[in-house]
Amino acid sequence: MSTQPKRKIIIDTDPGVDDAFAIVTALRYQGFEVLGITTVAGNKGLDYVTKNALKLVEIMNAGCMVYKGANAALKYLDKPVDEIKDAGDTHGFDGLGGIKLPYDLSKLSDLPAVDYILQTVRNYPGEIEIIALGPLTNIAVAIQREPETMKKVKKIWSMGGGVYRGNMTPVSEFNYWFDAEAAEITYGIGEDVDIYMFGLDVTYKTFFTANDFFFLKQEGGELGRRLYDMSQDYAGSYWKNRRITGAVIHDLVPVIYAIDPTISHEEDVYRCTLNVCCEPGLVHGQTIVDLVDRHKYPKNAYVVLNADGRKFKEVFMEIVFGEVAELYKKYVVS
Repeated sequence: MSTQPKRKIIIDTDPGVDDAFAIVTALRYQGFEVLGITTVAGNKGLDYVTKNALKLVEIMNAGCMVYKGANAALKYLDKPVDEIKDAGDTHGFDGLGGIKLPYDLSKLSDLPAVDYILQTVRNYPGEIEIIALGPLTNIAVAIQREPETMKKVKKIWSMGGGVYRGNMTPVSEFNYWFDAEAAEITYGIGEDVDIYMFGLDVTYKTFFTANDFFFLKQEGGELGRRLYDMSQDYAGSYWKNRRITGAVIHDLVPVIYAIDPTISHEEDVYRCTLNVCCEPGLVHGQTIVDLVDRHKYPKNAYVVLNADGRKFKEVFMEIVFGEVAELYKKYVVS
């Protein structure tokens, strides 16, 4: 009896608490073969996020390597690192809530992230799916270097942007605000590559409550306790800034959708024209999305605007924690 071949995945990321949840899920899911993890500055500086990626590879006993990528947005790549902004302490001082985790430097490749991405796409044309959880700088540099190679990527699942809301400005989300130029370049291949945008409109429909985090600590074993511990500073920022108990695990959304797209209905996904504003000021990083095809421009994006938050969390629990998910369904979300 033949088995379905595993999907070939590259995770491009800036861990980040929500990245950690996403990476753990992708590494746990039996249908994915995570070939490599590439890092990019965003939530924290490049050294921090690369170390965080190594920590996640170690605690998951994953066989893939980590590849160090861009240390700044495209327009700042030649600037001193100390001039670069990040997400501050939203994810704790180190990006993973300050908890102590082991890591193995032998899992860090000498091959730069962009070289790895291009090499892997050349080796597997039409098969590679990139799950992009941070700014799109590495993807954009790869496109600038070898556009025809990058058009052979099968899919890009990107957490970023927003149609009706922002979090860095009233209209701009952090990842696309951090490197608007990279996002605009990435969607430039959207006629040839299926690019899915998971912006704040959909991620806020998948809120983790304080009860959800408590369940991880009580029933998730060592991994659950680690996820709980690393999320506490992050959840604390939601209480401090918004008086909300819980948090949005933004970067988990593209991973869960890529695994099970039925968390959204067909009418929640728009094939449309998308541009990213690169002008300075409040609109920098804004995603301009033509949901109704008013201007008849070429369509370059799939924009997901809604999801079933309960089903989303149940899928996460099933993949990462197995049979324990039945307790979650019975006592936490029933």
